[in-house]
Amino acid sequence: MKTKTIKCNFKNSRGYILDARLDIPANINIKKIAHFIIFCHCFTCTKETITTFRLSRLLAEQGYGVLRFDFTGLGNSEGDFSTTHFSTTQDDLRSAIHFLNENYQMPSYLMGHSMGGTTTLSIAQNYDTVKGVVTVASPSNPAHVLHHFGHALTLLEQNSMASFKVASQYFDIEPGFINDVRNADMPSILSQLEKPVLIFNVENDEVVGEENAKQIQQWVKGETQLITVRNTDHLLADRQSSAKVAQQIIEWLQKR
Repeated sequence: MKTKTIKCNFKNSRGYILDARLDIPANINIKKIAHFIIFCHCFTCTKETITTFRLSRLLAEQGYGVLRFDFTGLGNSEGDFSTTHFSTTQDDLRSAIHFLNENYQMPSYLMGHSMGGTTTLSIAQNYDTVKGVVTVASPSNPAHVLHHFGHALTLLEQNSMASFKVASQYFDIEPGFINDVRNADMPSILSQLEKPVLIFNVENDEVVGEENAKQIQQWVKGETQLITVRNTDHLLADRQSSAKVAQQIIEWLQKR
């Protein structure tokens, strides 16, 4: 099935305009799409990062409407990334849910890659219409991202602004970030998550270790399924792996 992409944007609660794309099947009236999904990108990534882009388009090919957007200060969204933290990504996702509900319909599922998956897990229980969550190579705790920070973590703990490097790019961050991610009590949050969760672990992932997927599965109150993806990397950069994961997601969705 062919797809088309609708350019859109919405404001978060802090007044920043976030850039978004809605991937939909091209030959279906948008009002007849049965299920909408929000797909959240990884830490310091964008909606165009290969994992988010490919999986969103592959799901749209199967008849789903998929909204992907840039978190505050990333990609084409407004705001200063240095002032963001886990709570602001949660707020951005809530704003995306509100946008989808106001203009189309409430999302049936929340999905995310890496830190994006952690964000979806943290708020899913708050929405009755959300039927389930899918995480791909996601950390069990947002504080996991601090491993990127190196020496910058020492400066942040001394209440000084610092820069850290991810994929050859430097990002500024304010000290409040570390307290925010460390204060997120994911075991408690997930112990109240009664919705089904599909968890993808990437074997030998150099960014997010397999213990994270196991912890998510252990902590979630609802039904879980854990799938290990082999012979690929954290981004599912090869098309074959992306296609296989998309097919497994679709099979899981069709059982809901």
